Amino acid sequence: MTYRTTAIVGAGWISAAVISALLLAPPEAGAAPDAGQTASAGGEPGDRGSTEASETADEPSEDPIAAKEPDTTDEPSVVTPPRTAPKAPSDRVRARESLRSQGVLRRTGGHLASVTAPGHARIAQPGNVIAIQTDSSNSPEVPPAIGADEDSPAVPAEAHPSRPSPHTTTAVAPLPAATTTDRPHLRRPPSLINAVGTVVLKMLSALVHLLDGPPMLPAGSTVTVRTSTLTLPLGGGKAVEANWYFPEDADTATRLIYLQHGFLASGSMYSYTAANLAERTNSVVVVPSLSSNFLDPAAEWVGGGPMHRAVADLFAGDRTALNQSASAAFGATVTLPQKFALVGHSAGGTLVTAVAGHLADNGAVDDLVGVVMLDGVEPAGSHAVSDALSKLTGLHDVPIYLMSSDRYFWSRNGDMADKLTAARPDRFTGVGLTGGLHIDHLQGGNPFIQNAQYLIAGYSAPENVAAATEISVGWVNDLFAGTTSGVYGSPHQSIPIVTGAGTATAIVLPLRHVQRSPWRELVDGFFTVIFDQAGRNAFVYEPLEGHAVTV
Repeated sequence: MTYRTTAIVGAGWISAAVISALLLAPPEAGAAPDAGQTASAGGEPGDRGSTEASETADEPSEDPIAAKEPDTTDEPSVVTPPRTAPKAPSDRVRARESLRSQGVLRRTGGHLASVTAPGHARIAQPGNVIAIQTDSSNSPEVPPAIGADEDSPAVPAEAHPSRPSPHTTTAVAPLPAATTTDRPHLRRPPSLINAVGTVVLKMLSALVHLLDGPPMLPAGSTVTVRTSTLTLPLGGGKAVEANWYFPEDADTATRLIYLQHGFLASGSMYSYTAANLAERTNSVVVVPSLSSNFLDPAAEWVGGGPMHRAVADLFAGDRTALNQSASAAFGATVTLPQKFALVGHSAGGTLVTAVAGHLADNGAVDDLVGVVMLDGVEPAGSHAVSDALSKLTGLHDVPIYLMSSDRYFWSRNGDMADKLTAARPDRFTGVGLTGGLHIDHLQGGNPFIQNAQYLIAGYSAPENVAAATEISVGWVNDLFAGTTSGVYGSPHQSIPIVTGAGTATAIVLPLRHVQRSPWRELVDGFFTVIFDQAGRNAFVYEPLEGHAVTV
């Protein structure tokens, strides 16, 4: 009964809207997706095609490390290092700098130093440390430093590579504020669906923002959260709300995390998730609230190409927009750390992966330490993830880790796990939580919103919520430090995660198939067909005819 209520409440309204829209749509608007929205058999939850990677795990491995490991599929085991250990950031940097000396690659990110002005306190900083210029007359006091507490991940590993040395960069002129992309933008013309659907989705988003309220911190948190406006390089500039989380000892923070919410959500819904990341990794965390209007003719939504490219361009050049937004939130001039990680939940997982691919295009990928997807979901018809994975190879390679829920409707039946393991079959790509649900990673302080999310996508087990935090914190700390101290292992390895709420179990990808009841199979299949059809025929991934934008 709980699952029936979940399915009806969560998808009833939108399924009715999509069905009505498709029935009212002119044939040319709904029947022929453009080249960027072609249906792919590999994207069907029931037919994996080339995206199914589980067969790979059954083949004999030629990896000497994997060959020596005992079979741990059926019984708990301690953590072992990845079959192919994550490449340390310093290794990638040395290789890229070598090519730059030959004129092969270019750098766009500049060195950001500390600031000094008459009447202000100067904080001496090394190259990658946040620099804060404060005015004692009207600026908030920075809390005294008590030392960064980078908690050890839940499960120790056997290998602890040394921390890479920071590298020096040189300042360069910032990129132009807006440049026209060379991608083709003109597609089919917008229809009545786009006009009416945009109005409905804007009203729904306004209701969500009204109900979620401001970001709230967990009890006892040492983090400071403040809100400001972030201007995205879309057209003449698109202003969005951004929540900034500053760790207690902000002036020593050397890490920046961009956290992206999922579909029909907002940044405030992730306030506990963001605060835990900020406090336990000693990072400045920014959580922008982006549009979820998948019918926007300009495709300026969390799943649209223009939005992905715009977010990527925030990290190019001197990062003026990010620094200005952080300064407005903090109440003093802030120069953000140069090194950053991308973290995203649900549709936000697709966004951060796509952004990583575009960073390879704009030259800012050098400062990206890695990507963490929290049950990432990509709609049918989108090719953002596959496009990004094709770019993030060789010298542009970055670690991408996924924490997946079980296969069910809200994870698109594990589609993201299948895509990632198919694209990177010989390396560690993440884990799935046994009994994991989509909302394990969406944790905030508004009880009404939190329980509504549980009602829609299923009530999370407390041990899985705690384990999701432990695993993500461990991965982020490793990405910045160049170590492998967190939760890793061999394909299908079972790893116990001991938490204060109980012991959870993580299974190393490829994602396994779980037995579901016939009723659940029927309901999941029904709504999957509806959303996949909408994803291929109605969702807008690139601007429609007459709606080209500059990025």
